[in-house]
Amino acid sequence: MKTTALAVLLLGVSGCVFATDNNIEAIDYQVSVTVEDSESKLNFPTFKFHSFGQEVSSQTEECIYSGVLSKHEANAILLEAKMSCDYEDGESSGDMPVFILDKEGGEVSIELGEDEANLWKYSVLIKALN
Repeated sequence: MKTTALAVLLLGVSGCVFATDNNIEAIDYQVSVTVEDSESKLNFPTFKFHSFGQEVSSQTEECIYSGVLSKHEANAILLEAKMSCDYEDGESSGDMPVFILDKEGGEVSIELGEDEANLWKYSVLIKALN
């Protein structure tokens, strides 16, 4: 996974889902993140954002996912994140694809790769809590 993940992380590809409503100043968000390839699946523990611009991290045994949620235009949110992994034979790190979602959140993912053996998928579920 580390070779594929690092290559994909460095691409800086973005995925977008656009919004339709206003007033997102006082909303907390719960976030779930999954990163998978043909060799493994990382399910990061769910975490919360209590304010825009706050950096929040979640950790598995080998990897740390750090994200920042910010307001994007009048009625959307933007998730920017990094993932770093520490393996027995080295480290890898890089920026994750950027996602733009409706202020209510939603589920979004991006898949990269030419076939099942080289497929890499990054999925995020964001829920507005209030």
